[in-house]
Amino acid sequence: MILHERDCDTIQKECRNGSPMRNQSASIFAILLLLLSSSHIHAESKGVITNCINSDIDNLPGTWDLEDQSCVRIDLGELEQNTVLSFDISTSEEIDIILFPSNSLQVYLNEQSYRSESVWQSESTFESFNGDGEWHWTVPDDRDKTRWYLIIDNFAHPGDEGQGSQGGQEVEISFNTQLIIPAAFTLSDSIVRVETNTQSIAHGPFIVDAGTYVQIFARTMEGNPDIFIMTETQMNLYTSGGTAASRIIEADMLLVSSERYQPWLVPEIYEGAKLYVIVDNRAGPGGGGAGTTIAGVTITITLDPILNPVISTIDNQDSYNVGEVISFSALDTPNRSNQVSESGYSWDINEDGINDFFGPYLDYTWPNPDNISLKLNIISTSGIITSKILPIEIVDNSPPNASISVDGDIQKGFDQTILISASFSDNWGIDRTEWLVDGNIEQSNYSILETSSSFSFVFSSEYSSGEHLIEFIVTDKSGKSSNDVVKVILSDITPPVFREYSNSISEDVGVPISFQVTADDSESSGITYTWIFNQGSDDQVQFSGMLVTYDFKITGAQRVICIAENDAGLSSEAEIIVNILQPTKEEEDLDPTFFKILIIIVLITFSIVVVKIIQRRVRVRSEELSNDNDEENIEENHPPTVDEQKQMWGENSSMFPNQPPSQETQPLIPDIDIEALLAGSQAKSTKSTNQFDDDLLNDLMDEKININTENIVKEKLSNRLITKNCSSCNLLFSVQLPEDIDLARTACPKCGSIEEVSIL
Repeated sequence: MILHERDCDTIQKECRNGSPMRNQSASIFAILLLLLSSSHIHAESKGVITNCINSDIDNLPGTWDLEDQSCVRIDLGELEQNTVLSFDISTSEEIDIILFPSNSLQVYLNEQSYRSESVWQSESTFESFNGDGEWHWTVPDDRDKTRWYLIIDNFAHPGDEGQGSQGGQEVEISFNTQLIIPAAFTLSDSIVRVETNTQSIAHGPFIVDAGTYVQIFARTMEGNPDIFIMTETQMNLYTSGGTAASRIIEADMLLVSSERYQPWLVPEIYEGAKLYVIVDNRAGPGGGGAGTTIAGVTITITLDPILNPVISTIDNQDSYNVGEVISFSALDTPNRSNQVSESGYSWDINEDGINDFFGPYLDYTWPNPDNISLKLNIISTSGIITSKILPIEIVDNSPPNASISVDGDIQKGFDQTILISASFSDNWGIDRTEWLVDGNIEQSNYSILETSSSFSFVFSSEYSSGEHLIEFIVTDKSGKSSNDVVKVILSDITPPVFREYSNSISEDVGVPISFQVTADDSESSGITYTWIFNQGSDDQVQFSGMLVTYDFKITGAQRVICIAENDAGLSSEAEIIVNILQPTKEEEDLDPTFFKILIIIVLITFSIVVVKIIQRRVRVRSEELSNDNDEENIEENHPPTVDEQKQMWGENSSMFPNQPPSQETQPLIPDIDIEALLAGSQAKSTKSTNQFDDDLLNDLMDEKININTENIVKEKLSNRLITKNCSSCNLLFSVQLPEDIDLARTACPKCGSIEEVSIL
């Protein structure tokens, strides 16, 4: 079911635009109030009022000759919350003025008791009124859009009990009502009804700026109330039983019996304070109303707020830097009454009369030095315009920014290119840039088109090693300058360079070898040389100097390292491979163990031979003495033949594997290399410096001849005697080869080296 507002009971239901009831609790509460008020309603109504003239707001103003026991019912229409109506009335006799919402009108028409707050609108109800009157009424905000009725009553109703007009005569009535459009900054505009010896708050709390006018316009319909303005503290004291002595006396409006107007200028002491307008119907203070009758007074409270544009900045300086972003605010402008909307602020930055920016804030930068007049315009919500001018000086009071794009120190060597870039900026303009090395200008630029600069430099040998400074200086148009510095550590970063040298050497073992290399380094005054031999082994040795000599003790490839180091500690390394050779020989050296065994055998053999020689010489001398000194001429001894030597020392020598073993029993002599021994004896016999060896050989030969006297056969020396230099010790020795032996191996009698001899 679609409900229409005209059919809605605004107390029991809440309807709007055909919407159903929204607040059941309010309806239930209204029904309970009606039930409670039923005790004032006669069980049997006296009847239904039918003698009532109908009118509406569209037919006003109107005049009526109202008969006794009749009324005028004026339909005010459906009114929104806080709608303000103005009423004017003139009567010739007493009448009752009653205001009803649509849902309560039927109570009145049914002659039921309507003298209840829940039925009529008491603040806009006046009984027994006679004369001229004017009041304003504001639709309450406790209900939705509601239809309202104003009744001009000339009845004596059942249950009146003598209250109000009782009719009895014809009354001439003139009436009009108008919808009021509240003026700007209207705080309140409505009738206030106050019982005797009480007070009521007409409006509050509200807060205003100092310099604002609070304007109160009062019109009484009945009574003679007083009107005060109080702070919250004063009001609390007054309403709790205190006197009206504590109030803002300058704003008093005492004994209001007709129209009154009172403006009050708010001083700074009350700026921002919570204020209240009080309608007082109590006795006192002196000169005020007595409060003995009900007071009904229309109070219109409006403000005339101060319009004072205020420009503020963070630090409120008189001068600002060129290019600096300056923040301005207009929010310190008095606006406690919302007299200026956010769109009511505008800014003129160049005094041309044209607003450049809008809103309560302004962030702006002036690009050049200048004297500026910044203008703030405000327009109030009532259309009033006012302005404020703030003089500002724009100056260049900051140096430019300069920054070299290098982190830390620069490590460079001589003749190496250094490339550096830098960035710069200024709040106004750059005049020039300069690059300096150790305080000397190396590059400058007076035509600045960019915000960066680059610099290239090479430190030649004219500079010394160590620290040097590269400085970048930026100067702006006002003569202010800034700089940035980077440190360059100049050092020798190149190691010595070796001249050409032979990196491979071959030499025999035991032969001292001289080593020499040369390195160059133009950036150092001196170079040190270090030689390392046998690197990494237990026999590692180290020498210093450009020229060193070393004798290698072992054969094979040897690695020699030379390190050349300059004054900066940088070094280069040269490597020489040395191939240590064994002296040239045809056979490999025997194993050392074999030499030890051979020496032992030779010593044993030598010992036996010495014993035999001694025995022989003793025997020979004995025979010579016994034969009466029978001497024989001893022929010159020739080296025994090979066969004789084999027979002398045994036929089983390993030196002649092709010789068949002899069946003759030989002395027990160790198996030795007879040829080597005999060859050594022959070589030694050629040298007069070794007489003992010659005698030993002769004795040995004599002994052998005596043992085999029957087999001695003198052989004529043939061309099978071989003479050869030893490959190890390079000494000459001779060997006699047998007829059937053309190739044999024998030991050198001096060094023991196994040598190969041949007649081929």
